[in-house]
Amino acid sequence: MRLLTIFTPSYNRAHTLGRLYESLAAQSDMRFEWVVVDDGSTDGTAELLKGFKKTAPFSVTVITKENGGKPAAINDGLRAARGEFFFMLDSDDYLSEDGVEKLFRWCEEIEGDGSFVGVGAAKAYIGGTYIKGVPPKVGEGGYVDATNLERRLYDLDADMCEAYKTEIFRRFPFVTWEGERFVPEQIVLNEMALAGYRLRWHKDIIYYCEYLEGGLTRDSRLLVKQNPMGYAMMYGHMTRYGLGFGKSFKCAMNMVALSVCGGHPFYFLKSDRRGLAALAFLPGLLLSIRRRRQFKRI
Repeated sequence: MRLLTIFTPSYNRAHTLGRLYESLAAQSDMRFEWVVVDDGSTDGTAELLKGFKKTAPFSVTVITKENGGKPAAINDGLRAARGEFFFMLDSDDYLSEDGVEKLFRWCEEIEGDGSFVGVGAAKAYIGGTYIKGVPPKVGEGGYVDATNLERRLYDLDADMCEAYKTEIFRRFPFVTWEGERFVPEQIVLNEMALAGYRLRWHKDIIYYCEYLEGGLTRDSRLLVKQNPMGYAMMYGHMTRYGLGFGKSFKCAMNMVALSVCGGHPFYFLKSDRRGLAALAFLPGLLLSIRRRRQFKRI
């Protein structure tokens, strides 16, 4: 591998980007580029990034656009990426000084194996505690090979960080909906898993984060209200995970309910499990009434 792309989408995070930049400037391995999407910021982010671009000891590419949300920003970042691997680093987080060095070593280990889409490592709170509270279950080598759908088996279901083969990631773009700015990332990542791609997950902590006001994970109920079609897609995708009839039927009901709330009541016709979705249509319509009542209280 010659180059790693570190990708950061940013919306009004000028107050945290400095810490992220400093962590990149302190890396023990500088074989990376930084691609930043300024997603319609109004807080001086553009000026800050201009300064970073002038002084950075690595290549900096800034994409400035109207606010469109993280999934659209990821698509933009993938189009601009020049690295063989693509690593997402949020604007309010930062890397350990040996983060790039470790990613390079791990990526080179699986680079020639077509069954792997990338490598993963652990995230921690700023104090150093694993996000889940326990380390991943790994083998003697300090890693485990698994798909995104197998994460729970190895305590990987809390936040982790991943470097994906750019060429493969580009084959799985995020679908966005007009008026919505969020689509759960699990749709794309699990689509890779359904295609048979694995990751090599490491127990090492290289990524430090905190959850700030205005972050995507702060209020999941509001996210669903504002992005019903993104979540309808997620529930529709979950019917393909082999969850059993009961759980799959509930997912199909939620898909129908949220697509009705999102103004696309016949979205279920695009389902890969159309028969199940048809069975869930009437119960889903009833559930959409409940959902709308819930949304009014948010």
